[in-house]
Amino acid sequence: MTDQVTDTRTESSRWGWLYKISGAAALLAGVLLLIGMIRLIASTLQPGSINSWSSLLQDNWLDVIFKMHAEFSDVHADALHSLNLLDMVFLVIVGLISLSLATVFRKARRVWSIIAFALSLLGLMLYFATQMAGRSTVMLAVLILSLVMLGNEMFGKINVYAGILASIFLFAGDISVGIQSSIITILFGIGYVLLITWFFLVAGVFFRLGSEASKETVN
Repeated sequence: MTDQVTDTRTESSRWGWLYKISGAAALLAGVLLLIGMIRLIASTLQPGSINSWSSLLQDNWLDVIFKMHAEFSDVHADALHSLNLLDMVFLVIVGLISLSLATVFRKARRVWSIIAFALSLLGLMLYFATQMAGRSTVMLAVLILSLVMLGNEMFGKINVYAGILASIFLFAGDISVGIQSSIITILFGIGYVLLITWFFLVAGVFFRLGSEASKETVN
């Protein structure tokens, strides 16, 4: 089940600027998550080394959840009960990716991309209102978008399955906060790495689409 890629790219050639912005946003998300992972590794190998980073970058909610599952001594559940700029950035980025994919795909795939965008928007509003709920919509949106990508030749299998597995592992870890299990911790860590991979691969696709759209516009 594949889309007619040539027709789709021709139709969406005018969205080159949006693809470039989305590519930069996805790249930013991947870099921020990668920094978070490096901080987690550094704090595990050398406790106390993370203090020099604290004034530069907060933990995102995924970092906090991982620390809670791994029983870090410097984290508490109330760390999830406040507004965090990084968390809002991730919600906005996933919404932007969803909106951009809605211009790439056609028919049912477009509808599902718009649903993922609506989830991200709803998650952002819930997060503002509750300062806690809503962030899990990132995982649900990534799951939907990855399923939308399935079978489309613009996106490789690694991209698709990284998103599917990341969203499942991270969502399971999110709803199981408070349950101490080494298996959950390991799967959450794997999901974290897969989400970084997903963002970087999505960024590559958007940069390529943006470049092709620019060429078509010139021609």
